[in-house]
Amino acid sequence: MQQRNLGKQMWELFSPIFVYFIVGVVVETIVFCVYYFLKMPAYIDTIQTMEDFMKVYMDMVEEILQYSTEIAALSAACTIPFFIWMTRRDARKETALGIVQHKKAPLTKYVLVAGISIPLSLGLNNLILLSNLAEYSEAYQKAAETLYMPSLPVQILCVGIVIPIMEEYLFRGLIFKRIRRYTPARYAILFSAVFFGVYHGNLVQMIYGTICGVLLAWLYEKYGSIKAPILAHVLMNIVSCVMTEADAFTWMFSKTMRMATITVGCAALASIMFLLIQKIEETEPEL
Repeated sequence: MQQRNLGKQMWELFSPIFVYFIVGVVVETIVFCVYYFLKMPAYIDTIQTMEDFMKVYMDMVEEILQYSTEIAALSAACTIPFFIWMTRRDARKETALGIVQHKKAPLTKYVLVAGISIPLSLGLNNLILLSNLAEYSEAYQKAAETLYMPSLPVQILCVGIVIPIMEEYLFRGLIFKRIRRYTPARYAILFSAVFFGVYHGNLVQMIYGTICGVLLAWLYEKYGSIKAPILAHVLMNIVSCVMTEADAFTWMFSKTMRMATITVGCAALASIMFLLIQKIEETEPEL
């Protein structure tokens, strides 16, 4: 019986990732097939041997990879409805089981989410750049090159809005919330944050993602709504996109005092916001 319960809990934990993987494979397959049938007629006359076909095929794969960010956003957009349905089903289950839901924080408190997420993102980026970790991670350099390849409006739409919404439903709305049923909040926050960091697949984003994952899960716990981590995640990603596109990090690091002042200021502001958010009562059940 215990093994069955453990297996059920593990399936609850990993089934959202399975859904995301399946949707991603389906979307990528459809995109490639459409691209293949649209482009192949132009190459028909040049294909004489199997080697010619494989060369054309690999050229088309390389062309498609230039749109990795847009394809990832399309996969995310197709996955979001499934995750919304799953989170609502989880909420109905918890209500049926008599699990007390946290009181939702008022909308006026959401300005604090912006107040902590923007300086935290900026300060973390500065510390990572200062550590030179990016120089030793080829995987991160490739990921960053792919993410920032599209134009800024496309980055904001894909990396700044669509993908963060999907990730929040996955890692906070489903994974964190499901772990939270069986463990205290601090363990659920830590586990989901590490999971979020590992998901990014390279050392730099792993560190950044784990720290941000702690904040995002904590915000969900404090605010009692997925809207809080979604807002924070969207703002953090948009700030990173805009600052990178504007080459603002080069400007900051051109003078040591400027970089140090901005980083310390971000840490101070984020700390003040943390103390203010900490005062929000999240344990009072809704009537």
